[in-house]
Amino acid sequence: MLASIETDSPSEATRWIRVTVRTIATALDRQTAHEAWDWVTYGHKEAEDALTNGEAATFALTQQDTHIKWIVRPVVFLPLAHRESQRLPACAEQFACPTTHKIARHQANGH
Repeated sequence: MLASIETDSPSEATRWIRVTVRTIATALDRQTAHEAWDWVTYGHKEAEDALTNGEAATFALTQQDTHIKWIVRPVVFLPLAHRESQRLPACAEQFACPTTHKIARHQANGH
């Protein structure tokens, strides 16, 4: 299984992982649960520091034949075209840049 999310800060990214790790921790064996809680309590800070410095970070748990890996990495989205100056295909709106929309909302609210 593969999933992804977008967040606005390193702490939001690691918070999502911490929530998922807490959710599965009770189903883990003692050693793996200890590793999980250690990362939830302390290890996430290293991941936040890495993201803040523009670097990726990973956290993985293995129990028997199950391996779960979380990867956090900074991603920069750049708008590809000015949407008002030319006609874009209909699908272009499906891939809106979140940063562009935040800036537009911020400017529209007079901030």
